[in-house]
Amino acid sequence: MLWLVALLGLSIGVVGLAVYQVLATNRDRRTFQPPGALIEIEGKRLHYRVMGEGHPIIVVDSGQGGTHLDWQLVQPEVAKFTRIVTYDRAGYGWSDSGTEPRTAKQIVKELRQLLKEAGIAPPYILVGMSLSGLFTRFFAYQYPEEVAGMVLVDVTHERINERMPIAMVKLNERFDWLAIHVLPMMARIGLFRLLVLFDRLPLASDLFKKLPIAIKSAAQSIYAQTQFWQTLGQESAAFSVSIQQVEQARSKKLFPEIPLMVLSSGKPDFGGTQELLQIMQELHADLANESPQGVQIIAQKSGHAIQLDDPELVIDIIRQVVEKARCSSTA
Repeated sequence: MLWLVALLGLSIGVVGLAVYQVLATNRDRRTFQPPGALIEIEGKRLHYRVMGEGHPIIVVDSGQGGTHLDWQLVQPEVAKFTRIVTYDRAGYGWSDSGTEPRTAKQIVKELRQLLKEAGIAPPYILVGMSLSGLFTRFFAYQYPEEVAGMVLVDVTHERINERMPIAMVKLNERFDWLAIHVLPMMARIGLFRLLVLFDRLPLASDLFKKLPIAIKSAAQSIYAQTQFWQTLGQESAAFSVSIQQVEQARSKKLFPEIPLMVLSSGKPDFGGTQELLQIMQELHADLANESPQGVQIIAQKSGHAIQLDDPELVIDIIRQVVEKARCSSTA
């Protein structure tokens, strides 16, 4: 009888938390209005933000779990010398969830549609960070005539699992399993909302400290949403397919001869090790070799989120690529 009472109490508690999660999410959506514009793509709304004037246009994509908010130490400064677009991939930030698998091919398709519908014409300088480095490179392989330059910010490389120690590969596989099967359920009953409320969300708590104070609350509300964790799991589930798509595209198509700057973090971050840091720097050197104009730079003061740890460096690198692209267009 006691077990039955305990099970009933637990069930009521879970239902109560799930109801609270829905109500709190709706409250957050009323409180934190989209800073940019919403545009409908394939039956869902995607959120993007444009600042500045000039060409070529900078188009920025964020890492896994990232939003356009991650670039708000960079975007206003870049807007002083050219036009810059940041956006939230489907399922993140103020964008609706996607119905298709979150592969590189699908994400690039949605981004190009967004740019077209918003009247933002190429050529673009693509900026990719972490996981989205796969997407920006896939974009360049598939549509080289639309890309005038590229900045890669501590990005994922398709050969990362080949180079990492087996223990680290297993650790990543366990995280992916949790991201796909467990974390969305935890989010649905509001557990991440409680962790955010008490500033106890692993890794994200450190990230929040790096964001401008004015947008910290909005970022926390995003991390508390169920769709955020569902999307994180969907991107993890699609990771191997995205890797295959990039490998196939790289084997069949030449990377365009464009200004290319590859930024690598200079110190371990988010639980990383010195060994992993060295591996990533070597893989980034490989990416810099894709273009005759490729250059790798080590961000000595920064961990993984270089755009937050050392935004001045990222701004300067983007400026250099813009200037080189402008010279090439007038030559």
